[in-house]
Amino acid sequence: MKGIVDQLNQHTPVGRFGAILIVIVGLFVLASLVSFVAAWVATLYVDRSEKRRAPGPGVSDTGVIGGLRQRETAIALIQTSIRYLAFAFAFVLSVATIAGAQRLQTVVGASFLAIIIAFAAQRFLMDVIAGLLMFFEGWFRIGDTVAIDALQVQGIVESVSLRSLTVRSITGETIHVPNSQVVSLRVIPRGYRLVEVEIFTSSLDAGRELVDQIAAIVPAGVTRFVQRPRLVESEALDDDLYRLTITCAVAVGREWLAEDLLPTLIKQRAADGLLVLGPIVTYVDETAQRAFARAISSRATRPEATG
Repeated sequence: MKGIVDQLNQHTPVGRFGAILIVIVGLFVLASLVSFVAAWVATLYVDRSEKRRAPGPGVSDTGVIGGLRQRETAIALIQTSIRYLAFAFAFVLSVATIAGAQRLQTVVGASFLAIIIAFAAQRFLMDVIAGLLMFFEGWFRIGDTVAIDALQVQGIVESVSLRSLTVRSITGETIHVPNSQVVSLRVIPRGYRLVEVEIFTSSLDAGRELVDQIAAIVPAGVTRFVQRPRLVESEALDDDLYRLTITCAVAVGREWLAEDLLPTLIKQRAADGLLVLGPIVTYVDETAQRAFARAISSRATRPEATG
């Protein structure tokens, strides 16, 4: 850097201070260019991967989407790592350039600046270590719907970096969370909540008509009822008592639609004497049900200890 400053000072009319300023600006411009190229290469790679791995007709794209999310997460971390390294390198060279120009005063100032940066770097290193651990342990991927209960954050992961992750809430806010603040994180399967509602009625046919009527009037959409209520099971418990099981799905962050709106509509729309008990609202998940079923089965078949 000193040689470049000397050459500019000798062959240009900007003077030594101007030469130093040109070199510093050039270093950060170069760092910005490296960051831009890294982002462009990452985007190009993801686009080509999407085209190459696009599923054919009738082929499930769940695994393909999962693989793309994993690659996008890795590429985002690599991209931000290159950006941090480029700007850190530019900063170090800038300090060296200034120190080479004005020895004593600059070294003292740079030493003081280094102390301040060292304190600030503690938080940065904590974020970096936490981010690397979350990535290698596979806590989440770009596109996953997550909930960070400690910070009351819930939404879709839009981007990740070595320092933070960006979450888009259902109401549109962009939330930046430092990695070191993510002490626990929940990943919501499929990105929506599956709900099971049970009602007990005095008439089977009237109960079915009630479900059809409710399904037609609830607000549907990707941020409301992702799946409209539908009757999946009915059981006669007595001559005038029937159990009806209804399933639906609501967007994450709009659980009140299933917990409040749906039960209210059922109670208001039910004819007098039709609704005996309910609605009983339960959140369900097929994977969790299978896991609990295996756990219960293994315990049930385990021989009891005898004294």
